[in-house]
Amino acid sequence: MKPVRFGILSTAKIARDWVIPAMKAVDECEVVAISSRDPERAASVASTLDIPHHYASLSEMLRDDAVEAVYIPTPNNCHVDEAIEALEAGRHVLCEKPLGLHAKEAERLQAAQLATGLQVSEAFMVRYHPRWLAARDIIRSGRLGRVTQIHATYSVMNDNPEDIRFRPELGGGALGDVGIYPVTAARFLFEDEPFAATATFERQSPDGVDIAVAGMLEFPGHRNLLFSGALLQAWSHWIMVTGTEGWMELPVSVWPSAQQETVIRLRGRDDLYDQNVETIRFPPANQYEHEVRTFARAVRGEIEQPWPISNAVSGMRALDAIKQSAAMGARIRIGG
Repeated sequence: MKPVRFGILSTAKIARDWVIPAMKAVDECEVVAISSRDPERAASVASTLDIPHHYASLSEMLRDDAVEAVYIPTPNNCHVDEAIEALEAGRHVLCEKPLGLHAKEAERLQAAQLATGLQVSEAFMVRYHPRWLAARDIIRSGRLGRVTQIHATYSVMNDNPEDIRFRPELGGGALGDVGIYPVTAARFLFEDEPFAATATFERQSPDGVDIAVAGMLEFPGHRNLLFSGALLQAWSHWIMVTGTEGWMELPVSVWPSAQQETVIRLRGRDDLYDQNVETIRFPPANQYEHEVRTFARAVRGEIEQPWPISNAVSGMRALDAIKQSAAMGARIRIGG
């Protein structure tokens, strides 16, 4: 297929280190432009990464007819307005998570997507990793019996107090940066949406961001997710799934090295002492390459978009309920 020509909005680290290299590594994508509010920064990154054109703003980049799609890795509070501007200029949008600050913002973007008919997807790279897809297939197969529990966490040690993740006005906080991954894991593996949330936050200060989140999401069929996320803890990311006939673990579940194999560990129902654990091994995979390749193929109409904006809106409703629960100290119904 003809490569989809991308413009990159911002010189953010995730764009420089992960997404742009992924786009350059696959035949389905071509990076033709980058923009930044700092023109010198845009020019420097464009030169370093061999990007043909650089611009001082999104609006300027959108006047470049070569740009067919825009990748947005800016602070969370910018996502919706920038995505709508790109859509109204006739460009498809791949936007970093979370899609917005709350569900009503995401719904505004959804309306713009429906009006234009263009592709918009939330950039959760984990959902494209072969191991995550295999884990979902294992659940679908019935090997674990009726799956009732998912335990998941993602914590990092971010020791940079100037990082945007510690700025509430930019949409920072543990939930939107790391806690969102366990929530996504449960929605992905259960293939369903939660109906209630109970959660608690730890904050740096009364008006500061949440630096840690923990809680439970309830799903239909007496299923639940126990989750946590933190910005100032030791690195830890794993998923454990328990069913009536077995147990499954995905260690290093969110950000595995693209140069190392990954594993799924399976244990039978009665294996109390882990004496017969089966390990399924997956060759090294770059989940960002899988993500951008899939998005480009959806843009070209070769496949149906696996993660349309409606999914992102549902995810934002769950995050809203988690925030409300933490603020009120109460169990919150989602969508009720």
